[in-house]
Amino acid sequence: MSPACSSCDVWRYSVRPLILFLLLFVELYDARPPEVRIGGVFDLGSYQGKQSNVAIQLAIQDVNNNPNILNETILQIQTTKIGSSALIDAENVLKLFRANVVSVVATMTAQVSNFVSVLADSAQVPLITFAGNDPSMSLKQSAYSIQMIGRDVLPMKAIAVLLNKFHWREIVVIYQEDELGLSGILALKNALQETSARIVQKFGVSEESFSNSSWKHIGKTLKENNIRSRAFVIHTSYGLAQKIFLEAKTSGIMEKRGWAWIVTEWVANYLDVPDDTTMDSRQGIIGVRTKGRQTPQYKNISKRCNHEFMRLYPNVTHSEDIGIVGAYAYDSIWVIAKAIDTMFRVNKLTELEFKSSEKFSTDVHVFQGGNALLQKVAQSNFEGIGGNIKFSKNRLLEVESYDIVNVVNREIRVVGSWAKKEFKLKDNIEWPNGSPKPPSGYRKFIVGVPPHVVFPGFVNITNNNTEFEGFCIAVFKSAVEMLDYPFHYEFQVSDNGTECPDYSKLVDQVVSKKFDIIVADITILAERSAKVDFTQPYTDTGLVIMVRTKKKQYSGWAFLHPFTIPMWITAAAFVLLTAFLVWLLERDENDAFTGQPTKQMQISLWFSFSTLVFVHREKVMTSLGKVILIIWLFVVLVLNSSYTASLASILTVQQLSPAIRDIESLRANNASIGHLNGSFVRDYLINELKIDERRLLPLVNPEDYVNSLRNETIGSVVDETPYINMLMSQHCGEFEIVSRPFYKGGFGFLFAKGFPVVGEMTSAVLKIIQNKTELDKLRRHWFGRYSSDPCNNDNGGISEEDTVDDGGKLSPRRFWGLFVISSALYCVIMSAHVGQKYYKKRLVSTRVENVQSPPPDSPLPATEFIPANSDLSRSSGQFDTNNNNATSNGVRYRRSFSA
Repeated sequence: MSPACSSCDVWRYSVRPLILFLLLFVELYDARPPEVRIGGVFDLGSYQGKQSNVAIQLAIQDVNNNPNILNETILQIQTTKIGSSALIDAENVLKLFRANVVSVVATMTAQVSNFVSVLADSAQVPLITFAGNDPSMSLKQSAYSIQMIGRDVLPMKAIAVLLNKFHWREIVVIYQEDELGLSGILALKNALQETSARIVQKFGVSEESFSNSSWKHIGKTLKENNIRSRAFVIHTSYGLAQKIFLEAKTSGIMEKRGWAWIVTEWVANYLDVPDDTTMDSRQGIIGVRTKGRQTPQYKNISKRCNHEFMRLYPNVTHSEDIGIVGAYAYDSIWVIAKAIDTMFRVNKLTELEFKSSEKFSTDVHVFQGGNALLQKVAQSNFEGIGGNIKFSKNRLLEVESYDIVNVVNREIRVVGSWAKKEFKLKDNIEWPNGSPKPPSGYRKFIVGVPPHVVFPGFVNITNNNTEFEGFCIAVFKSAVEMLDYPFHYEFQVSDNGTECPDYSKLVDQVVSKKFDIIVADITILAERSAKVDFTQPYTDTGLVIMVRTKKKQYSGWAFLHPFTIPMWITAAAFVLLTAFLVWLLERDENDAFTGQPTKQMQISLWFSFSTLVFVHREKVMTSLGKVILIIWLFVVLVLNSSYTASLASILTVQQLSPAIRDIESLRANNASIGHLNGSFVRDYLINELKIDERRLLPLVNPEDYVNSLRNETIGSVVDETPYINMLMSQHCGEFEIVSRPFYKGGFGFLFAKGFPVVGEMTSAVLKIIQNKTELDKLRRHWFGRYSSDPCNNDNGGISEEDTVDDGGKLSPRRFWGLFVISSALYCVIMSAHVGQKYYKKRLVSTRVENVQSPPPDSPLPATEFIPANSDLSRSSGQFDTNNNNATSNGVRYRRSFSA
């Protein structure tokens, strides 16, 4: 036998059988079931059911056509139609589980959701529900449920940010009355804690029982509880939301101003249903839904789904976009397929095993691989057409970004987005009433205005209680115009009285919710702030004392009144300082400032004081002394002129000299005190200042103020700064303010406690106060020449900053510039004098060192006559040993030595 034939025999009888055996073993080892059956539960009578069915059928085709998954195992789906009646739906679902399905995908309805979840748990079949599932589906009741919908926490945070963006501080919630509905509201409540918004009313409703009477009950409750909010958050199933919006549309409130509607993800995911007959009832609402995608794969699936939908349902209007519901329906099939494929490979399953159920009839079986399949589904992590498919520990889809959508003319527009750290919103939102401005989210606020006030310039009601005007009204309107959102309000007269309003009753009317706001000349008090909220005061603050002007009789010491004591001390100090400096500069050069120390002191003081009236006779010899004299004469000129003018004013002009000049004299004086009737001033004087109640006289109009002071019925008036400013402007020179403002208050706008817009109104009032031009314009309009300066004086009006306590005397603070400049120049001159003395001393020392001693037999030096007033002269009769100079009788002699 040849070697070649031998090799053929080895291949034929040894190697080939071995290879065939190994291939057969591998094939048997990797054997899988020829098909896997899953179930689908859809309401094919609804658009969402049809769309989900089309997306799932398309996904089944794509899975079976993909060679990289399931290894030629065919994935089949058995669809069960629901939506006819609860009994028929239950029977259809029961038939589905009898077909030995390994998993079920579904969009649920309230009638069968619990029944399906119980069957899925008993049959150990994973139940996957995609976006938009019925909220009555409870994870706690179903151990095999997995939801392709995100947690409530994140979309509720997006809603909280949206509420804060549009300044909706109070909201009303309508929610599905079940466990998941309550869970969503709890998530919203927690999200609102990071904002200034809060839930003021909740209504739990159900789809089975909701009707027109249910909506009327909601409206009645809001009215009876005086709920201000008209910002609604709808957290229900889509079907129930349809009923709510239809009732709102029928009642006509969708088009009303101030109403705002926000829907959660349960509703927003279905807003793009094209054939929904209730679309018109949802005009202008906004919602938060899972962020859509526009990837090439998403567009391709949408296009194919569109063609398939037209083929299956040619007479149904549909959207060309698959939508988030269709996308998650498509992805749910891939979740199951990938999980089954992983289970086959990891667990080496060659067949699917089912056993009879102990809880149901023998034809309903338990899937033995259900628990393993559930774990594989929960571990899914891939990129689907709807986004990243990954589940959290509680088997909810992890969604991190959402779209803000707006219903406009039966279309859904994406107007913003929200992620964990980013919020974007466009400006082209259209609201229910057709306005481009966001609604206020509140009903029309009722603003109470007292019908009669002492000073009508502050509040004035005319034309049969239909026109409201005045300074307070004008400031309120200006503040409202500064708000970033509409603020609808209506003025109403607080009562029909004709006397001064009782401001305590006004506060009580707000507490009792008769009014939301009070606009009047009402003062901010601590006891009132405990019951209501105030804005920042928009008027001058404090109480002041006003008395009538009288002529002041000065004593024989009137000549001292022009200067204050500090001013007299400062002037005397400058006289002494000038005397000392002149003596210091002149004593070496001017014989007038020489002699005994007492004589030098007398001459120096006489010189300084005589310059005050310009009668000095001593001449100043040095240059620096002359500069000092010029500066001092200028200071004297200013002081003399100021003193003369002030003294002339004191002696010739009528000065104010009331008996009451401050709080202490107000207490000590027995004269009656006038105050505004009904004002808090009476209680303040009695309780805080301890003034006898019998001294207090209530005044009801401005004429009472003036006449009572003129006829001396009262000695003074204690009232708030705005009122006194107005009286002062009308009677300039006749009355005066004799005290600083001693109580801080001011007028503010009064709001109900916890009112949602107090912060914004306070900011608006502060802007008005800072814009003094606008505020003064309002004051001049309503109070004539009254402004910050009631009598157009240099005082600048009556305020704490401008009130002085020196009676108009001249104080050092009015001449601080003069004194500072003079002192600085004195310092410069003395520095120059010291430098000059130092230079001369160095020069003389140098000359002495250069002089040589004469020989013993040299002749005596010649004597040179030196005038007494020369630079080298000394005082009479003195001898200078350093320079060998001698003086006698004012004549100085100097010896000259020859070399």
